[in-house]
Amino acid sequence: MTDVYRNLSRRVWSVREGGRVVAHLPEIALRDVRLVVQPGGRAACLRTGQRSVHAVARGTRTDFAGVPEGAVEIGYSPWMAPYFTFRPGFRKALACRVAVFTSNGTAWALL
Repeated sequence: MTDVYRNLSRRVWSVREGGRVVAHLPEIALRDVRLVVQPGGRAACLRTGQRSVHAVARGTRTDFAGVPEGAVEIGYSPWMAPYFTFRPGFRKALACRVAVFTSNGTAWALL
């Protein structure tokens, strides 16, 4: 399984496999994705006000072919909700078939 999260310092997507960061990429796509938020990490973030890696998209790497037609934007903010959300509307997002992470920092999900 591959974990993907936004690296706010480098402004790229960090790719973690087997518990180790193996790449920093401008864009990547995953299939069969679970959107995971660790409650303890979020609680620490809320308590200290400092961001940490506690929310990831977990899935299998797939070829990047741009944002698919019909995709909706997904995002996460520890201050807004304890889960990822589909935007607009901020509906709860737990999983999707395909997630595309673009070079401009946005993430898109195909349900």
